[in-house]
Amino acid sequence: MGKNSIGSTISYFFLGEYFSDALRTTITVVLPIILFFYLGNPEAAKGIGVGALLISLTDLPDNRLNKLKTALSSIIVFFATTLVVSSVLDYVYLTAVVVVIAAFSFSMFAVYGQKLSLIGTMALIVCTFVMGLHPERPLYFSGYILVGGVWYYVISLIQILLRPYRSLHHAIFECLMSSAMFLNAKAKNYDVDVPLDLQQKEAIKLHIKVNQKHELIRNLLLTDKYAMNPDNPKGQLLLERARLLIDLYEQLNAVHYDYALVRKTLATGPSLKLIATLIELLAKELEQLGRHVRSAKAYKGEVATNIEYYQKRVMLLQEMECLNETQRKIVLKVVSNMNDIVRIIEMIRGNERTPEKHLQELSGSISYPLFVTGDRFSIREHLTLKSPIFRFSLRLAICFLFGFLLIWQLEPSKYSYWLFLTLVIVARPKFSITWKRNLQRLKGSLGGVAVGLIIIYFVKSPAVLLSFSVIFLLGFYAFNRLNYTISVLFITPAVILTLGSYQGHFDHIVHDRIIFTVLGCVIAIFATYLFPIWDSRQLKAKISKATKDSLHYLQVAIERKENLGENIPRMARKNANLSLSALSEAIESASQEPMRKHIDFNGLYGVQSTIYQINAIITSIYLSLNHKPEQADPLLVKQIISNLSNEDALENDDVPHVDAIDVDHDDHSTKQKLAHIAALSLEFNRFSAGFRG
Repeated sequence: MGKNSIGSTISYFFLGEYFSDALRTTITVVLPIILFFYLGNPEAAKGIGVGALLISLTDLPDNRLNKLKTALSSIIVFFATTLVVSSVLDYVYLTAVVVVIAAFSFSMFAVYGQKLSLIGTMALIVCTFVMGLHPERPLYFSGYILVGGVWYYVISLIQILLRPYRSLHHAIFECLMSSAMFLNAKAKNYDVDVPLDLQQKEAIKLHIKVNQKHELIRNLLLTDKYAMNPDNPKGQLLLERARLLIDLYEQLNAVHYDYALVRKTLATGPSLKLIATLIELLAKELEQLGRHVRSAKAYKGEVATNIEYYQKRVMLLQEMECLNETQRKIVLKVVSNMNDIVRIIEMIRGNERTPEKHLQELSGSISYPLFVTGDRFSIREHLTLKSPIFRFSLRLAICFLFGFLLIWQLEPSKYSYWLFLTLVIVARPKFSITWKRNLQRLKGSLGGVAVGLIIIYFVKSPAVLLSFSVIFLLGFYAFNRLNYTISVLFITPAVILTLGSYQGHFDHIVHDRIIFTVLGCVIAIFATYLFPIWDSRQLKAKISKATKDSLHYLQVAIERKENLGENIPRMARKNANLSLSALSEAIESASQEPMRKHIDFNGLYGVQSTIYQINAIITSIYLSLNHKPEQADPLLVKQIISNLSNEDALENDDVPHVDAIDVDHDDHSTKQKLAHIAALSLEFNRFSAGFRG
């Protein structure tokens, strides 16, 4: 990364959504604390400050209506939780019973979706803070928590009313930046110095990342009734941008070759280098476009249409005169693909609508609610040990019970609640995530303690120490959604400096912070073996789902487009991408589980890679203007279905010869693409052999 790139990244961070949100949240939290301490009411200062601090962590990017629902739910749950827990604090055993029940109940909120799951987690953190603060007047303190929650969300809702599409613009920016990274990875396919297997793994990771950004955009945009109103010009512009982003990614992913064969075929001459350079220039244009896309104004970029791009393009076209027919077909296909990418980039830059879609009025034929990932709302079906949510909720409740039993055996400490706080934060349903969170929290906490001790050694003024704690709080918010380790690195000294400034005994605070954090991490790790949720045991099901969705996508791609409409193909593509992402995440998770030594990860990576390549070729078939359903060879399709479904092989007389792709006859026809998929499906059959049964 060059100096200009680093500088622009830093400047974007300080001008972007993460830092501006962090600044607004920090001011919102700190302002009432300063005000009420100045007025001589420390109880109100602590209550309102804690209420605003904790409820701010439920405030994720969303549209206006959903954010209002989140605000009401959070405020009500926080107030009720604070009132109940603070009312029983004088009864030790009753407190344990109430908090253990809360641990189970709030964890079960995950049944109702991601947003309520987060509210449940934060409500459980409210329990731990109430135990630590031990308010003398429960009703008053609960009222202060209520005021803090209302105060925070009033500011947040005012912001979204003034700038309703801010988060959506940021999501589109991140999607473009991820797409640029993906395109840079594609350029490495034409660099003979980059091993293809490493490049393939990088491309799959970026494929997952881009699809996650697409999913966020769908959830922000398609659930917003105001934006989706046909009479709302800004909403329709954003809808068109989102659609163009999907089309752009299709083009980025559509052309998939046997790159080893392409490298070999174009080994002589500058063609490979020129192709890689052109793709890198387009990636640079996407980055530039991303930095301006937050504006509703048209942006006329200068990269995709600059002199260097066209010079390289002309050089590549001139080089084609020296190529043979096979080489020329490969280069022409790549050039055609880049032309499509440039066309879509130009449309996004100029805020233009797709002419074909505009003429066909496709916006009226797409049923957008279908593309929003729904949440399951049936609590009854989760009241069983077969449910991962129930298993985790039960496990966390037992962790809390064990935590109480452990604390009762230790010397009394007002900071023992940090053990429960650590449990809530690091204990996750899956072993891999719990392990990762433990490492992040330990590294962040120990680093934060070191920073806090250095500051305490050199600074003695309470006012200056509190100023540092505000700066660290800002850092915590700025990195909370970006990097958990860094966010903990910031919040730890903020806590130490704040508590030490008011209560003294810095050494006692640091000692308890380390001890109870480590104890919480140890309990969380050992508890993962209680009602465990292992991704390694889900691999077969994930592979089956991914191949099933890919086969459905293939069947849709080879059908006649006019008979299917817009919804079926788009849903098929989305499901295939999401299933591959789920499989990839499961493989990554399984690689960190205790039984990883008994898993054939080479086979898993082979399965992952072949499905990814197959989906890319299917997209190429779907986007091909020359494709007709009758071009699909039934025997090839039958063989693909047999291989990907792990069914019994076809009779030898019925199996076409697809062991290798004949580059001399690579005409990019549907039949040739199906032959390529069939060859890949044979590879899939070999890789997946150990995951059947």
